[in-house]
Amino acid sequence: MLRFSAWILFASLALSQDLKPLFINRSGSALVYDLKASKTIAFWNQPRANTLPLRPGSVLKPFTLAAFIEAGLYKASLKAPEALAYSNNEFFDQLIARMEAADLERGYARFGLNYRAPTLTLNDLLNATKRLITRHREERLRPIFAGMEEAVSYGTARLAAIPATTVAGKTGTTSTSAVFIGYAPAAQPRYLLVLHLDSGSGGGDAAPYAAKIFSSLFATQPETFDPSKVSLRLFWQNPPTSLNLKPGNYPEGTLIDTGLTKLKSPGTLKVEFKDNRYLLTTQVPLEDYVSAVLHGEASGFKANASRQAMAIAARTYAAHFRRRHSEEGFDFCDTTHCQDARFTLNERKDLRDAVESTTSELLWFEGKTAATYYHADSGGWLESAGDAPYLKRRKDPWWQDQPDAHWTWSTSIAQLASTLNLSVIKPTFGVTSREPSGRARSLDVFGHPAEAAAFRLLVGRTIGWEKLPSRLFEVSLKQKAITFTGVGRGHGIGLPQTSAERMAAKAKTHVEILAEYYPGTRIGINASGLHWTSLKTPRITLFTTNPSRDNQVLAQAEKDLVALEALTGFNANPVIRIYPSREAFRDATGILDRVHGATRGRNVKLPPNSKPHTIRHELLHALLESNATASHPQWLREGLVQALLKEKSADADRASALIARQGLKQVLQSWHSSNSPF
Repeated sequence: MLRFSAWILFASLALSQDLKPLFINRSGSALVYDLKASKTIAFWNQPRANTLPLRPGSVLKPFTLAAFIEAGLYKASLKAPEALAYSNNEFFDQLIARMEAADLERGYARFGLNYRAPTLTLNDLLNATKRLITRHREERLRPIFAGMEEAVSYGTARLAAIPATTVAGKTGTTSTSAVFIGYAPAAQPRYLLVLHLDSGSGGGDAAPYAAKIFSSLFATQPETFDPSKVSLRLFWQNPPTSLNLKPGNYPEGTLIDTGLTKLKSPGTLKVEFKDNRYLLTTQVPLEDYVSAVLHGEASGFKANASRQAMAIAARTYAAHFRRRHSEEGFDFCDTTHCQDARFTLNERKDLRDAVESTTSELLWFEGKTAATYYHADSGGWLESAGDAPYLKRRKDPWWQDQPDAHWTWSTSIAQLASTLNLSVIKPTFGVTSREPSGRARSLDVFGHPAEAAAFRLLVGRTIGWEKLPSRLFEVSLKQKAITFTGVGRGHGIGLPQTSAERMAAKAKTHVEILAEYYPGTRIGINASGLHWTSLKTPRITLFTTNPSRDNQVLAQAEKDLVALEALTGFNANPVIRIYPSREAFRDATGILDRVHGATRGRNVKLPPNSKPHTIRHELLHALLESNATASHPQWLREGLVQALLKEKSADADRASALIARQGLKQVLQSWHSSNSPF
């Protein structure tokens, strides 16, 4: 696995001056401005950007909010950032109604805009955005910038998000324009982007192009963090107000009790207390994180092949989108905003086996980890992804029209209007445009135009994600009720889980499933792709890239395991993975020193050509760790193995003394006890 860090690559190196190759078969224009260099560094159709008028649509809402703030009318209770993120037309109509015309004109003029002009050039929009972003540090304008950040985080501009840094932006859609304005990094703006397309929507078309351009401005380079672990915020959506722990640092296995939920910390734990809530951040071994994601995202899977496919997809997603919450100080949250990670006191063996049988394997595309989006049910059509050229809009060949693929949601018109904070409504609601797949693109929401994706997100966050499972729906109004009837679940991008299960039921392998839904990618532990072969004995499974060499290792390991089981009285079925090089072993484990093996539970990782005593050492670790029901101190975990194998170290001496006092039988009984007496 690669080690990643985000760092700014100067535009002269990362981005070609002419952006035309990015916009094949599209018409429009774009400008990229470097605030540090004080110049435009890249463009598409620059003459057009300087002269041709366009209708900006909702990208003017940040300037409307700025005018409202500078008129002295703003109060925090208005929740403007969320309204800006969702591009709430009703909210901004109310702001305009509360201002005098002179307030609007003065407010717009501060940014070089004419409030009464129906059109402007893209260069005018760039200059206005430049004036706005140079005031990024003004606290009273913070609602504007927070709203633009949230628009990319979860709102109408979310397809502009990239893994390397946090983007802030705003989209706009009119009958003749799809527009995006934005900047990155959000915390310290360096690059501004304004983009206009002659067709499509701001969120569905302009935002993905923005992601491509920002991705070209930012690059990755190796750094020193441990690739075998991820940092995870537990209870991210609802931080607990009650906890059995005080603020501080705690070891792996510490009991976490919120009064509603109990679990053992899956890794080292940091507890903070802010704003009357506890923030829990844990450093989790990557494979344990993948297992937790399978418990949250794939617990209903019945076939081993589909579980293995999901394990690789979830692991690759973690590698590709790592540091999604970097500005909050961790990699991922534990919700579906990232991946639904559920740590349980009773881990399911079938899910853990799927993780272990694919350990360290990732999907790669052109030398980079793939963007492995997945969802529950395609509804028959797969959507394209702006950041993944291998994910095309097409029919799902494995989808079947089953009753459980369909859904219906009915609610009262009054309740829905109240949820959307709409005070003025018309008796109209319908889909005004659709994607080629049939998914709703834009809506008439009681007389207010809206993007369907933003509407679905707002319903999900306020009422429940199960209400509108997908954008493949029809709408009907009858008296005081509104009914949505649809098919499919999720965004429709990447692997559909119901279809993966159908492929597995037809004896398709996890390799075939991944090839179907991530075409053009390849499986491997690094960019060159490594292909594993499994060798088995009655007790041991060994994965290798060189079976002729490692057959002898397996035979000797089987003999050693028999002897070690007799010594301890414990049983296990170890899974050994021998990497083709020490570099590959290091990348998979994160071990940077001269350690010769790594074991967690029954899973053993080894570099090539390991010595026989190293294999015995790691097998004994697997045997002991698989039979431990408590979190024992590190000195004992290593020292007991060394003492039993007659190896020399201070920890071995300490463990030998313990055996001499209590006897080996008593020490092993205590090891197996649920409450460690050591």
